[in-house]
Amino acid sequence: MRRWMLGLVLAAVAVVSGCATLARQAFANPMVTVKDVRVKGVGLQGGSLDLILDVYNPNEYRLDASRITYQVWVDSSQIATGEIEKLVTLTDKGNSEVVVPVNFTFASVQKALLHYSQRGSVDYRVTGDFTMKTPFGSITRPYTGAGRLDTFR
Repeated sequence: MRRWMLGLVLAAVAVVSGCATLARQAFANPMVTVKDVRVKGVGLQGGSLDLILDVYNPNEYRLDASRITYQVWVDSSQIATGEIEKLVTLTDKGNSEVVVPVNFTFASVQKALLHYSQRGSVDYRVTGDFTMKTPFGSITRPYTGAGRLDTFR
């Protein structure tokens, strides 16, 4: 009787593990582009901005992201890092706008401002992870978005 129960438990673990692996393989990464950057405020030490991300969900089902991490890079300098712990719903086969609040210090953007004043443009990049809740558990996938800020835009 014990062997039968042990065999049943092992079979159940294998099925659940296989389903979770299958879910991860069937999941396509969201595609992120930086849509806009809106400065919210500037003070003596630094400022805050909203990073507007356009997130395309290529999956044929809605995704509920429970956690989003981000790192903001300007040229080769990381100017901000953080995470959002709130429910963000990404529509199936569609685009969703995600607003990421970012705080920065003037020390962190000093080098970027110098490059911008010399060249008239600066490259930026946003990287991070989306954590989605699924019936098979949480799945975390990376994202990245990049662009260039020009004085002539």
